[in-house]
Amino acid sequence: MKSARYSCFVFAFGLLATLMLPGCTSTFIAPLQRPHLPNLEVYTTKIPDRDYIELAYIQVDGSLFTRPEKLMSRITERAVLIGADAVIRIRYDFQGHLPIISGTAIRYTGQ
Repeated sequence: MKSARYSCFVFAFGLLATLMLPGCTSTFIAPLQRPHLPNLEVYTTKIPDRDYIELAYIQVDGSLFTRPEKLMSRITERAVLIGADAVIRIRYDFQGHLPIISGTAIRYTGQ
């Protein structure tokens, strides 16, 4: 009898935990314009009106607990290292359970 009660308790606790966990949410903000990198522009949906050449596709992989703002810092810092004026088509996604951010580093031409 005690075993049946224990099993029922474990089942009820597991069910309750399963129902409550999806309700947990977190909100993170990854600023697009980087104050410490004033000469680098960042675009997620818009494409610059100026002529440009594409320098490189950049992808930064995170670990299970890497926040979006850390990924954004890494991609913009990498873009500056290769001499980019902007990063376009920034996309935040997941590969399996791991977060990634990617974009195309560009340099303006002409003017």
